[in-house]
Amino acid sequence: MSDVAGSAAIEWAHLVTAAVLGTDRHPPQPAAPGWEPLTPAPDGAVELLNRAAAVATARRAGVRPAPTSLRIEPAPDDARPMCSPAAARILQTLLGGEHAVLLPEWLARATAAGVKPPPHLVPTMLLRGRRNAAFDVAARKIIGPLAAWLAEAMPELGVKPSAATPAPGDVFAPPPAPPDSAAIVTAIVEIFLDRSATWAAAPQLRLAVASIAEPWLPALVLELNRAPFHATTERTRVDLLALAQLRQAMVAALPVPEQPKL
Repeated sequence: MSDVAGSAAIEWAHLVTAAVLGTDRHPPQPAAPGWEPLTPAPDGAVELLNRAAAVATARRAGVRPAPTSLRIEPAPDDARPMCSPAAARILQTLLGGEHAVLLPEWLARATAAGVKPPPHLVPTMLLRGRRNAAFDVAARKIIGPLAAWLAEAMPELGVKPSAATPAPGDVFAPPPAPPDSAAIVTAIVEIFLDRSATWAAAPQLRLAVASIAEPWLPALVLELNRAPFHATTERTRVDLLALAQLRQAMVAALPVPEQPKL
C-alpha cells in the first residue's frame, strides 16, 4: 500500500467515525497533511462532507481496473436486407398479441421476399418459440444465423441454439385459401345482415378474413364499413375491419415476388 493510499484509508476512517457519531458529539479530527480543505467551511458538517468528497475521489482514482472479460464473437453476417419499417411495425403488433392470426402469413411473406426481421424483435420471436415448436421452426428460418448466436450469447433467455421439434404434421403456416374468396366475402356480409356475427363467432370469422385472396380485401373492408350497426355484432365488425385493414397494410409492406411463368 502506497503512502497516499494509506493516508487516504486513515483519513476515510476518521471521517466515517465522525459521520456515524455526529459532528456535534464527535467533531472530525484535523485533516492530515495533504487532505486539508481548500476553503474553510461554515460548520463541522459541511467540512466533513467536503473532506469526504475529496478523499472518496482520491480513493476511486487509485482503483485498478478489473481484468477485461472475454468478448464474444460478433454475430454472423447475414446479407439479406432488413424488412421495411412498416413491415417491422406490423410484426411488432402481431407479436404483441393483436391480430396474431396474421403472424403465419407475415413469416411466409418475409421468407418469400427474402428479408429478415429487425434485430430488436428477434428475442421476442425466440421467446415465443419456447411455447410453440412449429412457430419456433418458422421463426428461426427467417431469423437466420442470428438465432443460434443470440441463444449462446444470452443464455439468460433460456433459448436453445437449435429449433424445437414440432409434433408430426404441426406446421406454422397461413390458413389455406378458399376455393372462392368472393363467396367468403358474401357469406361474411350475410352473417352481419342476419345479426349472427356475434363475438362467439369471431374466431372463425378471423380465419376467414386471414384466408381470402388478397384482391378481395378492399371489397371486404368496404362491406364491413357498410355493415349496419347492431349491438350484438358491432364488436365483431370493428375487430374484423381492423384485421382486414392490417392485412391490407401487411400485403403492401411485404409484397411477394411473382413466380416466373412456365
